[in-house]
Amino acid sequence: MTDAVQPLLSPASRGAHFFRLLRDYLAGNSLVGRALMLAVLTLLLRIPLGMVDGVITDRQSYQSEAINNVRDSWGRAQTFVGPMIVLPYTAATGAWTRAATLLPEKLTIDGKVVPEQRRRGLFSVTVYTAAFDVVAEFQTKAVRELVADGRWIDWSAARLTLGLSDVKSINATVVEVDGQPVEWIPDTPTALSSLQAPLTSAGLADRDTVTVRFHVTFSGSGALCLVPLGRRTEASIASSWPSPSFMGRYLPTSQTVDNDGFSAKWSISYLGRGYGQLWDGASATDPAPRSVVESAFGFTLLNMVDAYRETDRAIKYGVMFIALTLATCLMFEFVGGTRPSVAQYGLIGLSLCVFYLLLLSLSEQIGFGLAYLISAAAVAGQAAIYNWALQHHRASAVAFGAILAGLYGGLYGLLQLEDVALLAGSLLLFAVLSLAMWFTRNLHRGTPI
Repeated sequence: MTDAVQPLLSPASRGAHFFRLLRDYLAGNSLVGRALMLAVLTLLLRIPLGMVDGVITDRQSYQSEAINNVRDSWGRAQTFVGPMIVLPYTAATGAWTRAATLLPEKLTIDGKVVPEQRRRGLFSVTVYTAAFDVVAEFQTKAVRELVADGRWIDWSAARLTLGLSDVKSINATVVEVDGQPVEWIPDTPTALSSLQAPLTSAGLADRDTVTVRFHVTFSGSGALCLVPLGRRTEASIASSWPSPSFMGRYLPTSQTVDNDGFSAKWSISYLGRGYGQLWDGASATDPAPRSVVESAFGFTLLNMVDAYRETDRAIKYGVMFIALTLATCLMFEFVGGTRPSVAQYGLIGLSLCVFYLLLLSLSEQIGFGLAYLISAAAVAGQAAIYNWALQHHRASAVAFGAILAGLYGGLYGLLQLEDVALLAGSLLLFAVLSLAMWFTRNLHRGTPI
């Protein structure tokens, strides 16, 4: 008697049979099979996370547009340049005309910056009003050397110049030149000059030193920089803004930053600046305006709690957060004996994705901290109730909600620890994995914990 020959399955039938076996394996009691299913689900949940990330990007673009609109009206980042004395001169033969620029021997700036918030729709923009008291001391000895070099200086056309990168909000009435008031007038805008004050009546030809004093106010937003034109530049700036970021070529020699604001002082020598105190206008070694501006120092008024920035940072932990939550669900599954379906796991994962959308939308209205608390409480409560509905075990539901709340608390802590976020995140992940190892140590036995 011969054995019956089994008919060969068609390729389509073999494929269908393989997927049936895979489905039964994943839906069974195998720990590896269930873990693989949750791993695939975690990867699929990157799609809604990416969609939420796209919403964040859109909102950031709207915020940038609102900020630009406010800055166009109020004033952009400012760079303060000056003062300088400009002296036209001609060659002894009269063949050409140039302008010499004299920088101060000592420049002292005492400033106060008053910040405020302006709103455009949902978005808040940080702007400021700056008030400077400026004292500059000039020595004309170097200019007289040009006369000895065969050049004729037109002292009657001498002028004092002051530069500001955005002049729409500048307010400066008079400047005192050795105690004599002179009015500012508009100058042809350049990178280094916005206002000028004629020095015709100052009698510079008969002076060895000239001291100018003036008060100037202007508005801006974001950053404020000063160019160190003095042979020795002393600057002191104070503000009620609690989170400055100092920048530029020179950092403060002393600074104080606290919740009431900041104060900073700079003392800068011309030696490391890259240009001298007299530009004769005819030398190839005269600095380009760009190099002068690049020698500036200053600060930026930072917004430490930016809802979009913080939400974007939070969503970068999204995949890890979802994986840890689903791994917790898997642990509860083997402890409680229930077997939720893939769809039920998927709903839990989608709830975790909606958390970031709730966080984004609420933080636009009530601030990031309170929005995070409400969103985390809502999602943790929803997950705990859903766990109770699946397992009908109150203690298990409370424990699951508490674990999820702890994960959200850990994530919030990571977002606040910018400087050591990587270290804190690594330690947190190590601790979570250690706990997972402990609670799953008996899964190979017949009665897991």
